[in-house]
Amino acid sequence: MILGEMEIMKNRLGLIILIVVGITLGALLVRAQSPAPSDGITLGNYNVNTDAELGVRFLATEGDFNKYRSDLNYGRGFRLFNFDFLAQSKEGQGKLFDKFQVNASGWGGDPNEFLRILVEKNKWYRFDSNIRQFDYFNNLTNLALNQHTADLGRKFGDFNLTLLPDNRYFKGYVGYTYDSSTGLATSTYDYSRDEFLIQVPTRSIAHDYRLGFDAKVWVFDISFLQGIRYFKDDSRYLIPSFNPGNNPTNSSVINFLDRELPTRGREPFTRFSAHTLLAKKLDFTGRFIYTGALSNYTMTEHVTGVDSSGNNILSDNFLAAGQAKRHNGAGDIGLTFFATDRLTLSETFRVSTFQISGGEPLSESEFRTRTTSFGTTVLPPLFVSSLMFRFIDYRLIQNTLEGDYRVNPNLSFHAGYRYSDRRTIVGSSDQGLGLSPAGTPLTLDTVNNHTNSVFAGFMARPVSIWTVYFDVDHGTADNVFTRISNYNYNNFRIRSRLKPSKNFAINASLVTKDNNDPTETVAGQLFGTDIKARTISTSLDWLPSSKFSLTGGYTLNSITSDASIIFFLNGVQTNGDSQYFMRDHYMFFNTNIQLHKRATLFLAYRISKDLGQGNRVASSPNQILSSYPLSFQSPEARLTVKVREHVDWNLGWQYFSYHEKLLNIQNYHANLPYTSVRFTF
Repeated sequence: MILGEMEIMKNRLGLIILIVVGITLGALLVRAQSPAPSDGITLGNYNVNTDAELGVRFLATEGDFNKYRSDLNYGRGFRLFNFDFLAQSKEGQGKLFDKFQVNASGWGGDPNEFLRILVEKNKWYRFDSNIRQFDYFNNLTNLALNQHTADLGRKFGDFNLTLLPDNRYFKGYVGYTYDSSTGLATSTYDYSRDEFLIQVPTRSIAHDYRLGFDAKVWVFDISFLQGIRYFKDDSRYLIPSFNPGNNPTNSSVINFLDRELPTRGREPFTRFSAHTLLAKKLDFTGRFIYTGALSNYTMTEHVTGVDSSGNNILSDNFLAAGQAKRHNGAGDIGLTFFATDRLTLSETFRVSTFQISGGEPLSESEFRTRTTSFGTTVLPPLFVSSLMFRFIDYRLIQNTLEGDYRVNPNLSFHAGYRYSDRRTIVGSSDQGLGLSPAGTPLTLDTVNNHTNSVFAGFMARPVSIWTVYFDVDHGTADNVFTRISNYNYNNFRIRSRLKPSKNFAINASLVTKDNNDPTETVAGQLFGTDIKARTISTSLDWLPSSKFSLTGGYTLNSITSDASIIFFLNGVQTNGDSQYFMRDHYMFFNTNIQLHKRATLFLAYRISKDLGQGNRVASSPNQILSSYPLSFQSPEARLTVKVREHVDWNLGWQYFSYHEKLLNIQNYHANLPYTSVRFTF
């Protein structure tokens, strides 16, 4: 493990050195021709600005280190905190490029590492690339008995080339994106009425290729993009040695399990849009998007152990080969009519469809023996084969009408109506040996549904220093994949901005959301969920002078969920009530203080405290109350000293404290002091 970490650090350090040295040498290859101006240096035909911050981060933790890594995951050691390089040609006189820009941050041990390179030549091309790396770590004691964990490396890359970027009549696009994930995860596996910890070596990758253009055709601005995505997943599922399972009271054990599930797929996608403005009165926008995905997989699984009946599983083998297809199309047309200078009317019509179909032939062969006091008996082998097919066809039509009216620059209103019509067709068929009944023909179930909602709002400026925004949204919304009724919702928002002076501003807002999911009748009772959410937020910004600034704020997130449930109480099926409470209070402040013309102090403090259900207790055995009271706070301080004109020295410290009220098993404290030197050229 230590050697592996050292190798990673070497690779990252090498990349840091490569970035800094490569860019520096690239700049020095251009011959200097004039003295350095105040905002950079002149090298040949280019004005160059470089900013690099390198330093060391330290780390000391107490408590649950896995929880710290799941939340923050900052490591110790040398790193490149930040690097910015910009070379711009003077008056577009560059030969190969007119702008060359590099931005990097976090390389060397931060959980998020970022690199961007932008190169462009005026009128001819623009190349933009982004490379990101994430160290994803998840290891929580209070989640699935600490058996759902992950330690993965995620890598993303976006590369885009634009040809003729400044041309009004035609510009072309070429692009490529990759997304990969590798590492080790754990999960749980259900087998013979028990649950087992399983290892999941993870390896997946996807590649996107894109080609498109923007063009001016008659009075229309059109845009076209065609691409295809290839993806594959070669993750495995392993139990390499004896595993007794999570239930110690039964006889089920697994001696060995190996499941391989290689998956391959492709997804072509097309996007086309058109826009025009007719007679400066009617704005038209149309868009169509299509994607079609095809995925194939094969599964082989081999298990040995003991089942819940005490039989010895000599070999339990599964073989499956499946295929799934998904076709998704979406189109919308937007019309905006500028009736007068004050009145605007808009109409948006949208259609969205998808069809998903897939089938899986599966076969199982199981060989067993049973050991008793009389010896070992060979049991008859079991053979099961099946063919399962699933189909879903979804279509949504939605129409929105809206009007905006501006009374004067200090008062405006808007109001609208939204209607949707949804149709869902679900089909299934199960056939094969060993199923009971032996087979079922394809059955189709069709559901039609529609929703209505209205929305309105206004903007008012009672006085020049105070602006108020108000919005309300009321109606019904549907649930795509669940067989329950529409839920009724009421959303309300009011926001205020008060700015007594150009250096002082106060913001405040209130957002309420009430969702009621009314039901299905179960055992003669209504079976639904009510969710009430309230968000109160306020903040202030004060900049009295260039030597002092202060920003602070407070936010309350309050959520109450009340759901009807069915559970077993003393072995009897019982109707009950489950309530969840969140009462999260978040406060923060940031301040910059110039102590001296060469010294600046930055101070910050952030605290989030969820009080949960407070003193509430269940009123009956049929009621379940739950919450997750916790506190998380983080003070920070940084002193910046200007050593000389182009060199700054930073000395900083961050502290993180996490505390759970109920379990106290994942608490941690972390100190992250750091020091760095920032060079500006």
